[in-house]
Amino acid sequence: MAHYNKGANAERELIHTLFDYGFAVLRVAGSGVSPLPSPDVVALKQGKILAFECKAWRGNYLAIPLVTMNDEINWAKTAGAEFFIAWKIPHEGWLFIKAEHFHNAGKNFMVSLEEAKKCSISLQLLAGVQVSIKP
Repeated sequence: MAHYNKGANAERELIHTLFDYGFAVLRVAGSGVSPLPSPDVVALKQGKILAFECKAWRGNYLAIPLVTMNDEINWAKTAGAEFFIAWKIPHEGWLFIKAEHFHNAGKNFMVSLEEAKKCSISLQLLAGVQVSIKP
């Protein structure tokens, strides 16, 4: 139950942050156990749709099951949403990673923490607060 609470609390933190950036937000309760694919969090603002699969995980790698990643990507395509893995690293913050930065490792798509930090997109950029990536 503690692992569920950590993940649910991270999702709630993300929806509050997105709301503060002016998004209408939804947390999809039971998204991990529903037979229908769906992201954990959906954010909408003036025609922009963001979908997030959230993970709260301390470690050097993050693994997402192949079926989960493919279902989420397809959901986002159907919805016209931009899809991101939102990786909450305890005591550090969020990384927002596009699915294309994960590599197929057999049963899972994986990304290292080092690579995730290099390719992560800031929430300010996703929210439209920051208009370009600063060098």
